[in-house]
Amino acid sequence: MAGLALAMLLSGCSTNNRTTVLVPSTSKPADAQASMDSRAVLAYLAALTLDIQPGVIVGQNAGHGNQILNSSGYVGYQPLVGALKQQTGELPGLLGLDYEYERIFTPAQLTAANQALIEHWQQGGLVTINWSPHNPWLNDESDLAGHPGTGNDTRSNGDNMKGVDLRLLVDPQSPMHAIWHRKLDRIAGGLQQLQDAGVVVLWRPMQEMNGNWFWWGIGSSETDPRPYVALWRDMFQYFTRDKGLHNLLWVYSPAATFFDPFQETVKSVDWAYPGDAYVDVAAGTAYNDTLEIGDYASYLKFGKPLGMGEYGPNLGGALSRAGTFDDRLHITRLEHDYPAIAYWVSWHDWDNGDGTQEHQSIVSNQQAKAMMQDAYALTLSRLAWKTFQK
Repeated sequence: MAGLALAMLLSGCSTNNRTTVLVPSTSKPADAQASMDSRAVLAYLAALTLDIQPGVIVGQNAGHGNQILNSSGYVGYQPLVGALKQQTGELPGLLGLDYEYERIFTPAQLTAANQALIEHWQQGGLVTINWSPHNPWLNDESDLAGHPGTGNDTRSNGDNMKGVDLRLLVDPQSPMHAIWHRKLDRIAGGLQQLQDAGVVVLWRPMQEMNGNWFWWGIGSSETDPRPYVALWRDMFQYFTRDKGLHNLLWVYSPAATFFDPFQETVKSVDWAYPGDAYVDVAAGTAYNDTLEIGDYASYLKFGKPLGMGEYGPNLGGALSRAGTFDDRLHITRLEHDYPAIAYWVSWHDWDNGDGTQEHQSIVSNQQAKAMMQDAYALTLSRLAWKTFQK
């Protein structure tokens, strides 16, 4: 399928009920020292992309940092995932969290958040972590308790872009290099805890780089993607080589060039692609009421296992504001129109600031039970990635 070559992979032997299966040759991880479980998860995603294994993994983002511990509200494991289990009898196969965005979380707060991810993994589930870092020109992380920042510190609006030059973050001679590495070290500490617990992470950093609403996006270098590519590659090397993190599957996640809810300038989805040697999975974003993936053909050309890093109804639209989106459309669309998508992640809810709620989570919309009980929906109870373990 679209450049994905097939290779034979022996998953196991008859003594442990594992069989020989076909998977894409692109299931070879970017990190040559990737853990065996990382390899198994990647092989599973590749088999789903090729439709060797039927189905699509259901994913739910539960918020930012230790907000996953909230017992009520718009974000948190209990209001979004626990409530979904109570309503439908099923848990999502993939649990998601953003390690930043809302604020800069301390190491202790990330440690607390990690416990929910570890528990999901130990139940047989998969984990994805998004990273929306705050602008290091706005916050040098010298005082996290007194200056944790806000979500606006990820944005490219106003004066946020003064002095921003991604090239300085990878220049050892620049003071910004030390500030950036302070940030990387804090994040690596959280990922190390997950590695120690055996958790494989679908690592999705600095998403939607082909749009101009984040500080790392095209607003930082509108005509040249090389600074972003260099920043990604530097982080890859630092995490894998220097920090010894081999539990990460690297997810490249561009914004949709169709149905852009922000009506901003958007480059093509491959504009800042870091290269095959630095990417394991391509997982774009799309928000529209028909769940159209207008860039699907372009995603196929990456020759990688595919996902949808964020996927839901139109942001701020009538359906999402009312919570009347039909969750079953995820399955209908992905099964019949976009079968190469191995997983999707529904985002969490939030307050629109005008007295309305943005309903993006599965549980806050309609027909969640019918969707979660559909055989094509790979909930936690239906995941089969462990059959790819050697």
